[in-house]
Amino acid sequence: MIARLARGAGLDPTRPASRRERLVSLVLAILVAATAVLFWPAQPAAAAPDQCDGADWIRAGKDGQLQRCINKLPAASSTISDCMGIPTPSAPDSGFGGWFASNPKVKPGVTGLYSSYGYSGYDYPLYNPDCVSGASPLPSSASTTTTIANGEMMVATGIVGAADAFREKAYNPGSMWGWADKLVQSATKSIYQKVFTVFGVVTIAIVGLYLLWRSRQANMSDALTTAGWAVLVMVVVTAVAAWPVLSAHLADKTLISSLGIVHDAVGPQPKDLSPAQCPNAQRQRPPGIPYDPGLCKDHREPAVRASDTATQAVLYNNWLRGTLGSATSTTAQKYGMALYESSSLSWQEAQDIQRHPSQRQTILKQKAENFQRIAQQIKTEDPDAYNYLQGKEGSARVGAGLIAIISALAFAFFDIAASLLIILGFLIFRWAVVAIPVIGTIAILRPASAGFKRLINIVVAAIFNIVIFGAGASIYLFAVDLIMNTATLPGWLQITLVWLCGVVGWLLLRPFRRITQLGGKSPIGEIAHIGSWHRRFFSDLKGVAIGAAGAAALGDIESQDDEEQKGKRKRGKPAEAGGDGQQPATTGPVPDAPSSSPAPDGAPPDPARSPEPSRTPEPAGAPRGAGRRDSQVWVPETGRYADGSDSYDDLAASVGRADARISQNAGSVDRELAGYERADADRSRNP
Repeated sequence: MIARLARGAGLDPTRPASRRERLVSLVLAILVAATAVLFWPAQPAAAAPDQCDGADWIRAGKDGQLQRCINKLPAASSTISDCMGIPTPSAPDSGFGGWFASNPKVKPGVTGLYSSYGYSGYDYPLYNPDCVSGASPLPSSASTTTTIANGEMMVATGIVGAADAFREKAYNPGSMWGWADKLVQSATKSIYQKVFTVFGVVTIAIVGLYLLWRSRQANMSDALTTAGWAVLVMVVVTAVAAWPVLSAHLADKTLISSLGIVHDAVGPQPKDLSPAQCPNAQRQRPPGIPYDPGLCKDHREPAVRASDTATQAVLYNNWLRGTLGSATSTTAQKYGMALYESSSLSWQEAQDIQRHPSQRQTILKQKAENFQRIAQQIKTEDPDAYNYLQGKEGSARVGAGLIAIISALAFAFFDIAASLLIILGFLIFRWAVVAIPVIGTIAILRPASAGFKRLINIVVAAIFNIVIFGAGASIYLFAVDLIMNTATLPGWLQITLVWLCGVVGWLLLRPFRRITQLGGKSPIGEIAHIGSWHRRFFSDLKGVAIGAAGAAALGDIESQDDEEQKGKRKRGKPAEAGGDGQQPATTGPVPDAPSSSPAPDGAPPDPARSPEPSRTPEPAGAPRGAGRRDSQVWVPETGRYADGSDSYDDLAASVGRADARISQNAGSVDRELAGYERADADRSRNP
């Protein structure tokens, strides 16, 4: 055909082409090739008809059936060697993050990355299959940058692991404080038997004396209050000492149920799969998938769901960015999970290796073959992602590792703070159970009950802290889940929004973080004045002692007054100067009536409404009124006067006023008696 065309054109087909003709042919061929490249670009290699497409890979990753799609890939073209850089799968609790990890032991069903693989496999691979054929190895800069990036990922994994561990322990106080049950049991019993039952008798005796003394004042209300308070404290202390561990566990279960309800209502919510999304609930299923609708349920605890969310958003996505160049590309969505599964061990596989060490080589060999087949397929479909897999984009890996650290810090800031406050609240319950018998021994006496009331305030404030910060952490984790799963938000904006959510949550809940908030006290001030209760206690005892002595003195004075009145009646004189309706003939001052209205808290009583205090003898040479002013100095810190009284109506002050009135009116009484005697003498002389 070509020869016929050449003869038709007047050319000799047997003559060799000249140099000029060959040059023209070469130029024409180059032009045709360039035109084809410009207007007909090469299409990426499509999957073979019998291979899984993108949707199948994603579905297989969720169902745990990745091996089914991997088996459809082409076989490896070379044998596996140690120099190829295929990562050796690590255990779920290995590395820095594994120091905080523990097997969540989730029932079969919907799981996540953490609940399935822990913190295994978050190392960037340095894949180099050419080392088998003796080709030039990768440049040394690739290994250097990969080492730096792996160090960054190790730090990020540790931060996320700490946040997850604190959260899981905060929502499961039994695993956190289970070791303390024996301590609480033995310490509470010992303190109750050796402190409360011994010294409590002394305190009860003091309460009895106090009630007897108050009975002389006919103050039934105060006596009943004191007796009722003593009974209440004894009942509380006895109940807690009888069931110390049960008391702590009862508070734990109540609060944990409240936190679970909050997390189920807010988030992260259970991610149950519908029958259309779960092959295990379908009658027509792919081969190898059992029929079990229970596998479509999410049996994870709220804390484990949050750990899966954080691991997915912070660690896995940044691992994809450094391994395949992107976390949202088609290649990453299609082969990312299979590549990660080939370089990590699940909790179940780690247990199988521990039980049967002979299976280790079989499992590791299978994962190495899977990794090689997936990498070979990535090289065919996406050469750019393959360059990342080989470590040739070292600067991008270092950047991905740095972003992982920043993301972990932004996420863990509020989460760790909330978890620590919840853990502290559960610890306060246990220490309160141990401390109640000691504090209750003194608190039976109501004037010395400040320590017991403060302990109750601290426990109530701890309950509020647990509920409030638990709800805040739930809302925060729900916001993190929404932010990280919104593909339209760029990575830097996701990190910024997560950090801002944590800052706003802390600012809103900050006033409730103080354990003594309900008492209206500053925590630093409370720590500085932790021993002030004993001063108040002994001050009250001092007042009681002064009152008892004053009551005895007042009784003597009253008895003397009665004898004088009887003597007056025997002599035929009126018992009272004003008994006949006339004003008494006295020149002394008339004492003011005592004020019954209390003064505001922390302020001294109103002198205008209070009776005149007792006047004490002033030392020689002292300014006039100096002793009285010293006794009237108001001390705001103690809420009393310098002489220990809290009001002019105090019993001691009343005794002093009675003594002062008697001494002031003694002269008037004598003059009145003398007047009566003169009147009698006049009547006798002039009948």
